[in-house]
Amino acid sequence: MAEKRIASSAAANEIRTRFVPKSRIRSGLVSMSPWLDLVLLLIFVLFIESRIVLQPGIVVDLPETAFVEGVEPGMVVVVTMIDGPEGKSEIIFFDDESYVMGNRRRMDELKAKIRDYRRDRRNTSLTLYADNRVAHGTVTRLVQMARDVGVEQVNIGSRVSLKR
Repeated sequence: MAEKRIASSAAANEIRTRFVPKSRIRSGLVSMSPWLDLVLLLIFVLFIESRIVLQPGIVVDLPETAFVEGVEPGMVVVVTMIDGPEGKSEIIFFDDESYVMGNRRRMDELKAKIRDYRRDRRNTSLTLYADNRVAHGTVTRLVQMARDVGVEQVNIGSRVSLKR
């Protein structure tokens, strides 16, 4: 009986090695689907990678305008209102440094920094991005400060309104 089982087992192995089906499940698109899934997943991750990475910065709510003209980038000053432990204060960002609007010493430092930046780069234009919550007087003082150090053109940044 053991001989019969060995013989039938050998016959079964022989049949398996000789039989070649017309349609194999392992061949064609089905065998490639895990690789295709991997490639699509990698493309998806690379596509949205720039949106996933957190970048340092602040959110500035610019006023909406219908202007669509552009200017050559030069010096950029960003002003926003923040709620701190002492209350609300206006913070100015220029050349990766922050300045508090009410601090006289820091405002003098900002003025000197704008003067040095303009002198070193020979750039005579400044773009000012002011948050909606910033007082008009602050914007006016910054424009006057830029004019005092020799900036010839001050541009006000805004968000283009989609309504026309």
